[in-house]
Amino acid sequence: MVYFGYDPGGNDRHGVAALDVQGGKPVSVTTALVGTAEMAIQWFSARSGSPVAIGVDTLTCWSTGPAGWRPADRWLREQYPQVRQSVAAPNSLYGSMSLNGMMVLLALRGMAPHVMITETHPKVIYWYLRHEPYDFVASRTAMVEALAEELDLDLDLDLALASDHQWDAALSALTAFRGFSGQWHRNLHAIAPAEDERLVVPCGVTNYFWPE
Repeated sequence: MVYFGYDPGGNDRHGVAALDVQGGKPVSVTTALVGTAEMAIQWFSARSGSPVAIGVDTLTCWSTGPAGWRPADRWLREQYPQVRQSVAAPNSLYGSMSLNGMMVLLALRGMAPHVMITETHPKVIYWYLRHEPYDFVASRTAMVEALAEELDLDLDLDLALASDHQWDAALSALTAFRGFSGQWHRNLHAIAPAEDERLVVPCGVTNYFWPE
């Protein structure tokens, strides 16, 4: 079973990952850094086998409320005050993250209509896992070791995870696996919206699995 992960960035900063799981256990993860959203779509379409799930660090649904805040965003900021600044108002986010993420999701759902989609937030997940701030430049070795421990795999620092975008994509693929397999069963998109907002789902039903 193959699980994808995607970290949408600007030019030459799109992280992609494919996690191979056999017998309920990760056996390998492949990552790359590609130039555009189109190159990310092509990278995913070239993988063998149809993905069962994909984790993406993007807004998988939108809110009509003030500043675009969604129930999931508010919950994360309240639950993890130490890193609440990592959860920004959706209306303030850069277009690369929002637009590229949704474009790739729509393309993948067109290729694999039944693929399960989950939103991810690698910076906050890393805090949950290690209670340490996300700082790939200063803590690269520790962050790769933490991910290797979560995956129970040996990861090559230079080849597998040469950038933070690849690290984010690999963690997003792991999130997709743990959400799909039921290991992470909390779904932040199941939180009811407030009376002055509604959620808009441009790519259909999505999830936001969280490790609790």
